[in-house]
Amino acid sequence: MIGMAATRLRDALESARPLYVQPADPMASEVLMPALRATRSLDMMMGYFASASFAEIAPGLAVFLRNETAPLRLIVSPYLTAGDFDTLTQDQDALAAFAQRILVDEVPDEDLLVRHTLECLAWLISQERLVLQVAVMRDALFHPKVWLFEDGDDRAALHGSTNLTGRALTKNKEQLTLSRDWKGEEPRFHVDRLRQEFDEMWAGGDVDCLVLSLPDAVQRKIVKNYKTETMPDEQELSHLWRKAQGIEKPVDLDQPVNKGNAFSIPSYLNYETGDFAHQGAAVKAWEDAGRRGILEMATGAGKTITSMICASRLQDEVGKLLVVVSAPYRPLIEQWCGEIREFGVEPINLPAAGGPLARDREIKQAGRRLRRGGSRAEILVVSNDTLCTEEFIATISALAVPKLFIADECHNLGAESFTRNPPECFEYRLGLSATPVRQYDDEGTAALIAYFGEICYAFTLEQAIGKCLTDYDYHVHFVELTDAEMAEWYDLTAKISAQAWKIKKGESDPYLDNLLRQRRLILETADAKIGLLAGLLDEEVPRSLQYTLIYATDKQPAQLEAVNALLEKCGVLFHQLTQDETQSREKTARILADFQEGTTQVLTAKRVLDEGVNIPQIKLAYILASTTVKRQWVQRRGRLLRTCKAIGKTHAVIHDFVVLPPGMATTSDGESLDHDARRLVRSELERVWEFARLSRNGPTDGGPYEAVQHLQAIANAWGIEDGL
Repeated sequence: MIGMAATRLRDALESARPLYVQPADPMASEVLMPALRATRSLDMMMGYFASASFAEIAPGLAVFLRNETAPLRLIVSPYLTAGDFDTLTQDQDALAAFAQRILVDEVPDEDLLVRHTLECLAWLISQERLVLQVAVMRDALFHPKVWLFEDGDDRAALHGSTNLTGRALTKNKEQLTLSRDWKGEEPRFHVDRLRQEFDEMWAGGDVDCLVLSLPDAVQRKIVKNYKTETMPDEQELSHLWRKAQGIEKPVDLDQPVNKGNAFSIPSYLNYETGDFAHQGAAVKAWEDAGRRGILEMATGAGKTITSMICASRLQDEVGKLLVVVSAPYRPLIEQWCGEIREFGVEPINLPAAGGPLARDREIKQAGRRLRRGGSRAEILVVSNDTLCTEEFIATISALAVPKLFIADECHNLGAESFTRNPPECFEYRLGLSATPVRQYDDEGTAALIAYFGEICYAFTLEQAIGKCLTDYDYHVHFVELTDAEMAEWYDLTAKISAQAWKIKKGESDPYLDNLLRQRRLILETADAKIGLLAGLLDEEVPRSLQYTLIYATDKQPAQLEAVNALLEKCGVLFHQLTQDETQSREKTARILADFQEGTTQVLTAKRVLDEGVNIPQIKLAYILASTTVKRQWVQRRGRLLRTCKAIGKTHAVIHDFVVLPPGMATTSDGESLDHDARRLVRSELERVWEFARLSRNGPTDGGPYEAVQHLQAIANAWGIEDGL
């Protein structure tokens, strides 16, 4: 089957000619449509684009859309026909509504592509089947004409003088060369060179050609309603280039600073009195600490808002300010960008900008605007991975302006990748975390404090519940291992026992570490958890479930797959949200929006929702697996406790699945061994007590306090003296 798939493109184009002169030669029927039917990906660079061209390639395009999930990626100049301009400059909601008049979310067939080109264009963009970027050149026109097809190891490029317009495809005098990499060294060179050019452009362009996403291009107002038969003049090209670079109007440096792009605290925020007075107290504590320090604030207490208040007040004092915000995950980055806008500054989402070249250009443009007085504040939002690169640090260091670094979930930066080369170029530093102390890593915690400063303010979950966080009920469910799982546990324990001398000496090796991981995984993935979940879901009446979150282990995909299969069997509308989904910010936004609107009943997840993501609608959670890392379960509880008046949320409910080691192991000389198993029991006891003590239903009959007593008895039997 793989072999057959790999030959589709080769078979489709084997008899095609190497050169086509139009309109005499049948290029569309001999190359475009067969290639579209056979290719697994399609990338294009076009000087001019018109959706009317869909009519000319409709048969092949319809097959491609049905057979493949990869998007069409297209780089075009900013000049569009009037109809396409009006369509593409609408927001996502308007695009989707426009498309649904005809398509109702179905893949457009050949007939629709011919008769309703604008609606099909809207559908392609809104469904992420066409991802369009706009290229702007300095004093020149972006004018390549390249189609790149790939199918397994076979690649082809169609290139020449034809644009993606109906006239160019059917009427104009044009010539096109077809290069197939399986035909020899020269066509292979053509394909390689054109692929390299596309990839460099897609990543952000170069010094003389700026490539922007379609939303960014629309926002910067560089997309133009233009007659495609008319060439723009040099003045128009230069005007668009300067607008795209953010330097459209020269600035007189002797004039006062333009206050157009500057932090301002929203008038509706009351951060000094009332339920959110802790935010004002945190700001003052950070300022009193010399504007270096860590804020330890419970999840949902408003760390983002607090940090933006800090930035706004700092800007007012220093005049100009560059802010860098780092976050560990894409959903968090998107969330930060949304909340930053509330403070009057348009953030720069660096992961969305593209590759290193694009990021470098965005940073330098921000510095230029600050230096020339085009803005008082610029804010870059980056991933932790980018933050730790030498290229990023070097580019930021070169900007001679006051700089503030805000690290969301700063405990993640205690890892060596950050601590061995932290960015020292920031005068002002603010760490944010509900759990800044790194469990089992005193060295990493010390490194964080050495860089950011001491924990200068703490606002606990206990302080937050009843003010800015909601109450919750907590239910503990003890899960038994199956006979097979028990046998596997004892087998692994025997192997661990043989390494007891290493444990006593505090030594470790990969073999022993792997045995311990395998044994812990038995508890995390216990088969009975799925049956227990099924019973609990039956009690909730699955079809009426709403705003529910189910956490599975992140160490083995089978558990999440089993949860998804159960929900599907029960007729529950769900969507998983894992690292795979969050690779696309558009997909992530759509999944979260459907959940928040109640269209999706349940989200299933592993780790991606552990930290920071704000989904206040969540009111019910099933935690099938927890690790011994305290930070993880503290963050998970925090996901549920955010208030949400919009859905009438009065409290949250947590179901915690607990599996305990089956027995105490001993060494061959009869001594108790199993420090690892003891730690598992101690961790479960600590989590259950921490969840139980702040719950509404703690002391009720059958409530979580009884579960704590049960666990404490087991801990005592294990000889764990430092229980509760």
